[in-house]
Amino acid sequence: MPSSRPAPAPPELRHLKRVRRGDRVWLYYRRGRQQWALPGPEGSAAFLLAYERVHAAYGTLQAAAPRQQPGTVDAAITLYLASADFLQLAPKTQADYRRVLDGFRGAFGALPLMALDAGWWEALRAKHVAAPDAWNRLRARMKDVVALYRRMNPHLVTANPLAEVKRLKTGRSDQNRAWPLDVLAKVMAAATPEFRALLTGYLLTAQRGGDVTGWRRSAYREAERQLHLVQGKTDVERVLHVPEALAEAFRLTEGRADGRLFATPRGRPWTVLNAQETLRRLLEQLGLPRYTLHGLRATGPTAAKLRGLDNRMLRELTGHTSDSNLEIYLRGAGGYTSARAVQETLEEVFGATIEAAEAAGNTRRYAGVTGRAAAKKVRSEVETALATGNSDHGRDRRKVAKV
Repeated sequence: MPSSRPAPAPPELRHLKRVRRGDRVWLYYRRGRQQWALPGPEGSAAFLLAYERVHAAYGTLQAAAPRQQPGTVDAAITLYLASADFLQLAPKTQADYRRVLDGFRGAFGALPLMALDAGWWEALRAKHVAAPDAWNRLRARMKDVVALYRRMNPHLVTANPLAEVKRLKTGRSDQNRAWPLDVLAKVMAAATPEFRALLTGYLLTAQRGGDVTGWRRSAYREAERQLHLVQGKTDVERVLHVPEALAEAFRLTEGRADGRLFATPRGRPWTVLNAQETLRRLLEQLGLPRYTLHGLRATGPTAAKLRGLDNRMLRELTGHTSDSNLEIYLRGAGGYTSARAVQETLEEVFGATIEAAEAAGNTRRYAGVTGRAAAKKVRSEVETALATGNSDHGRDRRKVAKV
């Protein structure tokens, strides 16, 4: 009986490793503790070319940088941090990405990238159930890292397992929750004039907290009623209109806070921290639940959406580049306009039927044999019949049991 075991690798392919999984044989370049997937079938031109490239790259990179092995997590992250994809991000975003990636590199940098298959990532995902936000950030960043490394080294990385591994569900945060009008009215009335001016800036521009507190008076062109700014997260230049209420807020603090547009009652610059702390104390004094300054970035767009403005117009204000990012802030208001149109159409179709039923229909407090009031009525009638000796009492007992 012929052996099913594959023939040994010829001497010139001494680093070839074959792994059988079901009916398929997977081919790898295996050296030390590292391995890289090779395209099949064995002996094909694509297979031989990939083998020679990996073999050559391994020797070259080992000599040039023995600490950083080719095909490792460390090598992939290093490549990504030097790429155009990363370098075109805003500085603040780069810092956030680097913090996540350096933490992962410190824990798993020496591992071969191809060893981190979908099963490995699923196991890591399960360990993050108690910290879903951390997992979602890591997944998004490493998905980009693997995708780039795969594009640059198609012979080394044949798939991106993070395209299959899912995000974790997160609880609904109140960070982006829009303020109800009654809460806004109470807070604005109780705030100092300086804090009210800052809240007006958040509300009427729908910009991020650090941007609003950092605006300088040089960005405001009073004659044109324009605010020229650069968004910190995206590094995108924007020009916003300044309504009268916002212009009045700017005038309140003119000449204070070292040229900032907003100042505290003591003439110092507002920061996200001291502004949020001021808001926290104010809500506590008013007996109101937690709301955030960032929630004001959702308050204006949500109100505008409920009045029929489309997402494209809202994104021109907020600076979001996609509807999916914008709708995080809309919280159920995203489809309001369309749903309202459908509901108004349904009312046109069924309104006459509903009105006719109300005019001519049943006005009793019970609705037939299935209602609670009907059951109570039947029991009362049966009890009366039994008390008066009604000859149908046996049937009535069955009626009670059925009800």
